[in-house]
Amino acid sequence: MTLQKYYFLLLFFLGISLCGTQLYAKTSLKSAIAVSNTANIGTIKAMLQSEDLEKLYSRSYYSLLDRMQGDGFLPESLTGAYPGMYPRTTGAYVLLLIETGRLKEAELTIKCVLDALSQNNMERVCHVINKDNSRYTTNTDDAFQIDGQAHVILAWARLAIKRGHTQFEDNTWAQVSALMARTCDRTFFDCGWGEPKLVMNTAFEHSRDSRYWDCWDLLTQSFVGAAMSDMIKIARRRSETDLANNWKQKISLLAGGVRDKLVVNRDGKPTYIEMLVPKNGNGGIPYLGVSWVNLSPIAAGWEGVDHQVMRNTVAYMENHFLQTTNGIRWMPTDMYSDGSFTNSVIGKGIGWELEFARSENNYTRMKEILQLIRSANINSHIYMEFAWLDGTGYAFQTRLSTGDIPKMNNLPWRSRDAGNGEQTSWFCWAMARLRKSVGLSPEPARIKESEIHRTE
Repeated sequence: MTLQKYYFLLLFFLGISLCGTQLYAKTSLKSAIAVSNTANIGTIKAMLQSEDLEKLYSRSYYSLLDRMQGDGFLPESLTGAYPGMYPRTTGAYVLLLIETGRLKEAELTIKCVLDALSQNNMERVCHVINKDNSRYTTNTDDAFQIDGQAHVILAWARLAIKRGHTQFEDNTWAQVSALMARTCDRTFFDCGWGEPKLVMNTAFEHSRDSRYWDCWDLLTQSFVGAAMSDMIKIARRRSETDLANNWKQKISLLAGGVRDKLVVNRDGKPTYIEMLVPKNGNGGIPYLGVSWVNLSPIAAGWEGVDHQVMRNTVAYMENHFLQTTNGIRWMPTDMYSDGSFTNSVIGKGIGWELEFARSENNYTRMKEILQLIRSANINSHIYMEFAWLDGTGYAFQTRLSTGDIPKMNNLPWRSRDAGNGEQTSWFCWAMARLRKSVGLSPEPARIKESEIHRTE
């Protein structure tokens, strides 16, 4: 054998050996990840099946189903904190019912909202619906929150996609498609030259500072984008080609508006902002705090930009604002650009965080959120609207700094409005999806009837 051939064979066998080592390493890594995932899934499943979380989920879920009246009317509050039915909650509630297979109930509650609008000759969705004997009224609070309208449209569209063509779709298509058309026409969709290409919300209901904001907010864009995306599918199915093409053009403009106006760099990476606030013209200025609003694309299921922006946003929120007291990790309801934050957690924000952690297979964060849910609801048998660490000088929504946290380590959690329709629906939606992902039934077993409506 020549020296040249010897070197060739040596290199050949070394190459085979190296490839085999790399293949073994990759296989071993995959096996290790699989074992780790199996263990983590088992841990999450065990937490979900624990007595306290099982009872909290069951009581919360059936509090929603049992309070819904025969016509689909869903009272918002069990405590009386919020009178009437809130159409915005219909969006969360129907998405939950789709997860648990309660499609008849989903149709019924959507029909209630649409009937209320028809009875009152309304071409838009009002903030609150009430009942006077057998007739619906809208004069309790007829504020126009366009994001709430988008919630109703999305609920209708998701149900139509889930079931396929139905008589209910035929009966209500004209009304719902008209709502969609008004939502994205130039009345509110500022998509002309020099405008931000975003949908204006003239009464955005926020937990932060002022109750209502006049702004272009991320939540509105997320739910309008989701609703329009799904309505395009139904329009095409119904051979409404011109309408579908019109909405397709508008959703492209909307995605561009989100990209150009609602994304800023933080920590060197693109992240979502909450809202663009009008000032001295159409351009607006970005509001640079963060809150549950930044998580709204998770709930809506529509993102105008690459999903990495959502990942960056959550990472930014966790790196800068995630707090720890008494071993519990919690994300404040509202956080400010100066580093301060509020002394509260909001129900839907927790649900949206949980769904994001599930979708990213972030088992560590899932465990932390489930532990927070246990602690924040420890004094309530049904899921809360808000919770906060209660102590002298630390009331609900008190503005905090990181210097306050060590002083709050042993404070108890206090909550309000147990069973709040919107917050409870989003919590149950996230729990249903998480339970399904670990092999549990999305719909919980019912506990004793006598315990369901306890809200102390």
